[in-house]
Amino acid sequence: MSDDKDDDALEEEDEGAGEGAGEEEDTKAREEEAEEDSEEGKKDGKKKLIIIVAAVLVLILGGGGAYFAGLFDFSLGAKGPTRIAVIDLGESAMHEFPQIKADLKTGKCRSPLLCTTFILQMRSTYLKRVQTMELRITDAIRSYLRDRERSDMVGRKGEERMRFETTQIINDLIAPSKIQGILFKEFVLQ
Repeated sequence: MSDDKDDDALEEEDEGAGEGAGEEEDTKAREEEAEEDSEEGKKDGKKKLIIIVAAVLVLILGGGGAYFAGLFDFSLGAKGPTRIAVIDLGESAMHEFPQIKADLKTGKCRSPLLCTTFILQMRSTYLKRVQTMELRITDAIRSYLRDRERSDMVGRKGEERMRFETTQIINDLIAPSKIQGILFKEFVLQ
């Protein structure tokens, strides 16, 4: 019986020693699983963070787009226009002047010649005033042109300058009426 007790004690010691070695292996296995779980947890955490950031960006950009598209105007208390302003400019009329020829200023014997024909654009109520003042307007424009040199009239700048100054001359003569614009039909420098 003593042998049986000794054998049982040895078996228990072996089992105890086996359990200790088994516990070490179990601890190592648990640690490895914990590391894998933490790595997977980190990966899952990053994925969740990316998804949350993307969702927030979509909401912000979508809300901003909807705001600028005017979809939130009703909630902000914005109301559409209740009245529309209408300005009556009257009927537009055109009046063509006869061809104006003028010698331009120069220090030489032979002076350059400017031939021009233009159309005035104005309200129809001012047309009669312009027609009665046509001779004075033509004379004033010829006097203006005789004081100009050829270099003042060349190119786009020269034409625009002449348009501006001619408009001023005509508006001064027909005041309080005003013309809306001048259209050059012919503008020839010889």
